[in-house]
Amino acid sequence: MSDVQAFFAACLLKPELLTAACALVLVPPLAWLVVRALAPTIHAMESDRAWQAPLAAFAATLPALLFVAIGLVTVRDAWGSPCLNYLTGRILYAGIAAVTVFGLFRATIQLHRRWAEVRRLLALTRPASPLLASLKATRERTARELDSDEAFILLAGIVDPVVVVSSEALRRLDGDQLEAAIRHEIAHARRGDQIISAIVSFIADIVPWPVGGLVALYRRAREFAADAHAVRHVDPVDLAGALIALARGGASLAGTAAFAEPGTVRGRLAILLDD
Repeated sequence: MSDVQAFFAACLLKPELLTAACALVLVPPLAWLVVRALAPTIHAMESDRAWQAPLAAFAATLPALLFVAIGLVTVRDAWGSPCLNYLTGRILYAGIAAVTVFGLFRATIQLHRRWAEVRRLLALTRPASPLLASLKATRERTARELDSDEAFILLAGIVDPVVVVSSEALRRLDGDQLEAAIRHEIAHARRGDQIISAIVSFIADIVPWPVGGLVALYRRAREFAADAHAVRHVDPVDLAGALIALARGGASLAGTAAFAEPGTVRGRLAILLDD
């Protein structure tokens, strides 16, 4: 009896490894097909951005989450299996373990790279000036300034994010517009958008499934949701004015949430100025 035949005969008595291998091949692609079928429904949830954002994030990560979960369970449960007494079983087990570990390692490296960029950005900032410190919003969330010719306001960090305001943004915006823009960033922090974004990026790096459209939808939806939260405290016109002033403020850094996120400005202005 060949090694392959002996392997399958042994695994019929304790088929965990074969079951896990089949699940690893079949379940994540099926989940991706389900996600793809549900994507139009999630895209249509424009009247409820607060739920659209987390649903898009969950859908984008579901196939990769299932892949990692099945891979880790396989690695854990394969020890002691009679299937590993055969070369075929060891090759199959090693392949599953290698793919899972490589994906986790790759994602960890990417996460460290993004966090290092944020740390370098924060190291260049300074404490808030009297103007910035006088705003009510900065009493709820730490704000720091950064000397830059580009006009931007962004949220940097994951667990305890900081609002970073460029010197050019301070020059362009009046006090009410600054308050409105910072309230928008505070909304991101309260909603946990930085944590969700970090998780989505990490999982997407483990297994690069073609879910970029859902990730982009999440990034768009969270901006509308943050606006909706901000206008509970500020005049929508001030928020719109800040958005116009910072619309060409430069690209956001990985690991941050920029106030004037590219591709969202027109839609957000339409809602803010609807009245």
